[in-house]
Amino acid sequence: MHSFFNPQSIAVIGATPKTFKGGYAILKNLKTTFKGRIYPINPQYAEIEGLPCFPSIKDIPEAVDLAIIFIAAVHVPAALEQCAIKGVSGIMIESGGFAEADEKGKSLQDAIRSFVERTGIRVWGPNCMGLVDGIRGHIFSFTDPKVLPFCLHPGPVSLIVQSGMLSAGFVIDILSHGITGFSKVCSIGNKADIDESDVLSFLLEDPDTRCVGLYLESFVNGRRFMDLCRKSDKPVIVLKGGRSRKGAEAAVSHTASLAGNYRVAAGALAQAGAYEARDFHQLVDFCRTLALYPPKRNKSRGRIAVITFSGAAGIVSTDFMNELDLDVAELSEATKIRLGRIFPEWMPVANPVDIWPAIEQHSGTGLDIYSLAMEAALDDPGVDAVLVHAFSGYTRIRLDFDKISRQSRSSGKPVLLWLPGNRDDAFQVQIKARDCGVLVFHELYRAVSCLSILFQRTGTCWLPEGNQPVPTDELQNIPDDISDLLNNAGGSLDERLSKNILKSFGIPTVEETWIKDPRLCESKAISMGFPLVMKGLQTGVVHKTEHGLVELNIVGPEEARQSFERLLQKMNGRGSVLMQKQLQGDVELIMGAIRDPQFGPCVMIGIGGRMADLIEDSVFTVAPLSVKEALDAIGRLRTQTLLDGFRGSQPADRHVLASLMVTLGHLMARYPRIQEIDINPILVSGSQAVAVDATVVLSNP
Repeated sequence: MHSFFNPQSIAVIGATPKTFKGGYAILKNLKTTFKGRIYPINPQYAEIEGLPCFPSIKDIPEAVDLAIIFIAAVHVPAALEQCAIKGVSGIMIESGGFAEADEKGKSLQDAIRSFVERTGIRVWGPNCMGLVDGIRGHIFSFTDPKVLPFCLHPGPVSLIVQSGMLSAGFVIDILSHGITGFSKVCSIGNKADIDESDVLSFLLEDPDTRCVGLYLESFVNGRRFMDLCRKSDKPVIVLKGGRSRKGAEAAVSHTASLAGNYRVAAGALAQAGAYEARDFHQLVDFCRTLALYPPKRNKSRGRIAVITFSGAAGIVSTDFMNELDLDVAELSEATKIRLGRIFPEWMPVANPVDIWPAIEQHSGTGLDIYSLAMEAALDDPGVDAVLVHAFSGYTRIRLDFDKISRQSRSSGKPVLLWLPGNRDDAFQVQIKARDCGVLVFHELYRAVSCLSILFQRTGTCWLPEGNQPVPTDELQNIPDDISDLLNNAGGSLDERLSKNILKSFGIPTVEETWIKDPRLCESKAISMGFPLVMKGLQTGVVHKTEHGLVELNIVGPEEARQSFERLLQKMNGRGSVLMQKQLQGDVELIMGAIRDPQFGPCVMIGIGGRMADLIEDSVFTVAPLSVKEALDAIGRLRTQTLLDGFRGSQPADRHVLASLMVTLGHLMARYPRIQEIDINPILVSGSQAVAVDATVVLSNP
């Protein structure tokens, strides 16, 4: 990656003097920002922008570290071959018209991959905006040369963006508002060769980068990405495109990316210790917050002191904190006494701390009420962070950002500011605050969101020693008939065979018997006891309820025989019947596993039964997984409080559920022919969890 981030010489294939062309913008940006050797390549010109222009990269008399290509896609393969002859170390293709366009473009992109495999030369792109280095001031991009070079500000945040124009427009917007500075901004486009993990791996070792944010529509190797996040001390924040079905469809035509199952990606990111943003401004907000205040292993609880100029603003802050799982700190008596010394006698001390009456009382005395209040709050052992409200452009409130930064550093506690008021004044204040290392926000909710990210526990980076997944070869031995089934069967197995597999791996299943002979129906029913459920089994039918193949509340032998006959009639006599004990549970869950194309085997848990499709509350985690990871996944269910017991029901034993998830993960890891497992419902009552219905799908032998 050295040739991309620190080249000494660059050739621009497709350079042109035509100012409306991308090849001109690339060359102009290089002339403005790059101090190394620059070689325009275009057979139509002898000179461009005062630089000698060469017909071909092969004609350059010196070595070339990086070639930036901006020509029609159809001509790119020939240009690649010339780069190989020249011995170029790295190639960046910024032009489009590849897999995102049509089948012809896909073939051209396949040719890029073949070139990489054959030559070993790394290729960045295609269909991207290239690279911006805020530390060195380099712009290797066709973004407008009249704009970006003059607002680039160095900083600790690096971005990886799977988009071209988005990265340019977004970065210019952020820089022009003075929000933050950047170390690197990397637009990687279609990822024909270099992907998000390649760039992330470099940035996690980059001393100028303290935090990495990514906009991604897909993952080339989800597990490698997770591994990088797990091992890194630097925070990683991801904005995932293609969360909705329509968004996923749009991703295909944008960068030829299959966005995949968003819930799988969300679960994998949480499991790996990455953070997730919901929009572009939140992505940068989280980045600049975590760059200044890196997450700690011994995370505190998120007890916030609010210092405000308005009681109403304090109320709204409290509402936002409650929504985002933060606590309003209970101030100690010592803190209340300290604050009481600057408060009017009639004013009670509470959190949120409304200091406006104190400002009024001490106006003209030179007493810095904000500083005194912050100091008292930061000294309180029951306070983990401070949120400060202040006006911009209001002459009676002057904030000393150097002092605020010192107070925050000496206490080891974050201080975030919400700064409404005059926009022009706010811009100047924000620049000063940024340079002093103080976080300022113009919207209150954004400030509280960033406080919440500081106290969010994510991923296996918090796993204690000895709580890692158990190797799959430690699974118990299974019966020969089940092994034969797993090795030789194919397609969707019926419920009976599916549950036989689960049972052999220790997953509890409902008591049942398989009936093919109507003469045995009544005796089997009496032996099992009532009430009963009877289900018709027919090849190819997975959702039996939709075909009328489930009969409930059977309370006598004659009724059992009649149910048997009705079910056989619905199946035209071609099928069999499962007779099951009818169970009641406090909670119905769904549990399963899939093979995701980007993350491999994954395990899912969610609210099940008939409510599964309506509520759509499920969480995925990548397998194999530990009990701790499974418990974390259960804790991310929106409706997890259903597991805590209500209206006389028993609380569910989450460790039992976690153990079942671990078993499913091992099953998927050990038997790659298993494509899907669906258990719906699992009836849960206290420490009992029983699989009532299940389907296992195998790849064809």
